[in-house]
Amino acid sequence: MGKRLLVLHGPNLNLLGEREGREGGRLADLDAALKARAGELDLALTVVQSNHEGVLLDTLHAERSRVDGVVVSPASLFGSYPLRDALEAIGLPALEVYLTDLGERESVVADACVATLEGEGFDSYLGALARFASGDLTGEHSEDEDEAEEDEAEEDEEALVGPVKTLGRKGKAPATALVVAPAHALAGPVGGSRKTLGRKVEAPAVAASPVKTLGRKAKEARDEPSEDFLSRALVSKKIADRLSGRLSPAELAAWARSQWLEVQRGGPAESGQRELLEETLQRLTLSNVPPSRLSEPELVDLMTRMDR
Repeated sequence: MGKRLLVLHGPNLNLLGEREGREGGRLADLDAALKARAGELDLALTVVQSNHEGVLLDTLHAERSRVDGVVVSPASLFGSYPLRDALEAIGLPALEVYLTDLGERESVVADACVATLEGEGFDSYLGALARFASGDLTGEHSEDEDEAEEDEAEEDEEALVGPVKTLGRKGKAPATALVVAPAHALAGPVGGSRKTLGRKVEAPAVAASPVKTLGRKAKEARDEPSEDFLSRALVSKKIADRLSGRLSPAELAAWARSQWLEVQRGGPAESGQRELLEETLQRLTLSNVPPSRLSEPELVDLMTRMDR
């Protein structure tokens, strides 16, 4: 089975189509259409409807480690800041859907979602499933797309460099390789001479400019922690970015969640510090949720623990 999605139906959607007496337009029909399309797209769905905001929040919290994304139909909760904060805190890609057009209403929940699909009836939901299945929300590509990208990269490289031709008998290591270079490269190498057939033409020598670094900036560049390896230094840097305003609370929480999930999957982490890093990432993941929001002094305290 492919991606796992959580589908949330907001208040009053349990009465969908009942007042109009429409056949095929009720919530049960919508859920059946969703499950049928999910089967076609190799998706697994968990579907929850509630008229209570708190139930939707609790569901997001409980399912956050079991799903890869969220399709949320806030209905009348389009102005819910708690729902928006919960979506930001769990750090999963989310799509907001509405059966009808929002019109003049302004959605707060949209701030925590990748996109909003509205006014298409059941197709608003079905379009959201297709977006997740395509992989563009999670940076995934099919094998065909990956092969196409590799072929395109090889074509670009050949256009720039040209084919490599060898002289001599086939199967024997060539003594010379001729490379067709771009026109601008034929002006000759910097700081040397260019050889031609016939007269020797000297290219003007150009002195190579020394690379200058400025004290502290050069040291900071050397000491910058790798984004590809979870370490105390990297966590400390992210907290510092949050305190300085370079990261928003939601961005820090989303980053912490993605790192925590990677550690759970066995991703690389600083030797001997995995338990401390997991605990810190869990706190940062919930740092944007009101009940567990971290103050600046608490964030500084976490940085201090990372620097010990």
